[in-house]
Amino acid sequence: MRGWTTAAVAVALGCGGPPTEVDQARPLPSPEALEAHCSEVVGEPRVEKVADDIWVAVGYDLANTILIATPDGNVVVDPGMSPTRARPVRDALLALSPGPIRAVVYTHSHIDHVGGASVWVEEGTEVWATAAFTDHFFKQYGLFFPAESARGGRQFGRHVPLDQLRCSGLGRRPDLEAVLDNGTVLPDRTFRESATLEVGGLALELVEAHGETHDQLFIWIPDRETLLPGDNWYLTFPNLYTIRGSTPRPVDAWIESLDAMRRKDPAVLVPSHTPPIAGREAIRTALRDYRDGIQWVRDAVVRGANAGTDLDVLASEVGLPPHLRDERSLMELYGQIDWSVRGIYTGQLGWFDGRADRLYPLPPDEAATRTVALMGGPERVLEEARRVREAGDARWALHLLALLEDAGSDQTLEMAQTLEDLAITVHNPNGRAYLLESAWERRHGFEPLGQPTYQDAFLAALPLDLVFSVLPARLRPEDALDVHETVVFRFEDVEETYVVTVRHGITEVVRGAPLPGTPEPVATVHTNADTWRRLALDLEKPLSAITSGRLRVEGNPLAFRRFMGRFDSGPGD
Repeated sequence: MRGWTTAAVAVALGCGGPPTEVDQARPLPSPEALEAHCSEVVGEPRVEKVADDIWVAVGYDLANTILIATPDGNVVVDPGMSPTRARPVRDALLALSPGPIRAVVYTHSHIDHVGGASVWVEEGTEVWATAAFTDHFFKQYGLFFPAESARGGRQFGRHVPLDQLRCSGLGRRPDLEAVLDNGTVLPDRTFRESATLEVGGLALELVEAHGETHDQLFIWIPDRETLLPGDNWYLTFPNLYTIRGSTPRPVDAWIESLDAMRRKDPAVLVPSHTPPIAGREAIRTALRDYRDGIQWVRDAVVRGANAGTDLDVLASEVGLPPHLRDERSLMELYGQIDWSVRGIYTGQLGWFDGRADRLYPLPPDEAATRTVALMGGPERVLEEARRVREAGDARWALHLLALLEDAGSDQTLEMAQTLEDLAITVHNPNGRAYLLESAWERRHGFEPLGQPTYQDAFLAALPLDLVFSVLPARLRPEDALDVHETVVFRFEDVEETYVVTVRHGITEVVRGAPLPGTPEPVATVHTNADTWRRLALDLEKPLSAITSGRLRVEGNPLAFRRFMGRFDSGPGD
């Protein structure tokens, strides 16, 4: 296309001009619809037989657990979120199909699908996943773990009473305290693209299928005409963006994965959330409409962005076309369209939506202070916030109270009440839980989850790169602005060396030989990888490692303690 202008190429590819005018109204489900969904779709714990020798446990946990029986033993798919929740599921399923557990298959690495594995895995049990599983799983314990953990607690309504939120949309509300007992068993059988798992003469085709995660798979059982889609299909609008925070989800790959499942033309569909579906025609429609709903939202974002529509307008205007609007599997009872629009847009184009006024905004506190002054001052704004809240307009009240807080006025209790008032009008369980949990924190203070426990095999697989990657963000820069020091860590059991330099408030981590200009180390630490993992996770204190001889400091021990003392909640404290 030599000689073509960018604009000409855009027009030729259909990327120019305003978006087509189509009715995209979003008739949101009512709070009553959420209540009905919790009762009828999630329901009480139960086991359903879906095909010959295939059962699914629904309603016991956030995710389903699926058991496939063969003459030589059982295959278990997605063994639950925690050992506590997995035990009654194991009892219920093995009562129907007693026998050894030949294999456990993870459809992906989210904790609600893997954390109960220790209850199921026996001697000789193979654990299957895609080759991307382990890296993706450990990313959840990386740099943003504190933020994701706090936001996840709000998303699932950690302190929200059941009478205010009966389910989590996809299943039973999780027990977040029980999740601290991490029963994940890392896979010993992994694959790329596809693999066949054969047990007792029954072939299970495992197919890599990116979607809700980058390590997702689906399972096709030809002899049973049964497909297990993992989290790439469930009976609510998909979670194209999660408010607990995550890297952008691969929306285009999600569509491709749904098309790959459609080619199998299953007679039975057994998702890892919400009940199964039987009947070829019903499944054809469900998978087709799901992928079309995702593509519609994706295409609307692309058209709007190319037409210069700003992100806030897109998020408020994009909905579904008339023929999909009433599709049961696209009701916004877990994922939400406006959140998805923002996730797709920022995942592709970043935070800036092209509006020049957003390049150099006033600091939030200054903008809020000036706005409140224009509105008549804090007392007048607070009076109006109370008035509109009592009139039932909690959203506007929340906006006004946020302005007051940004302007420096403490509105803790007013915000708590308004968040609660708004929550009872919200249809989405994630949104309602987040509002109610945020209100609880306003009244009682933030309460972090306790320290999780880890199995030895889990710790042994924790990459040292991941352990060291969290150090830079743990540094207290105010304690290190005048510091330029280095400590070397030698792990003799794995023959690895890491060089950590604190340089004027910045932490540099180098694997291998030091970079030119690195100062001579104030200390060299000799230890083994397992000991350092335990220290990094605060499962052991340095003194015990030193007295046992598993950690030795060569050089200046006091300088090492001073060096590590500049980091929050980590080894050397």
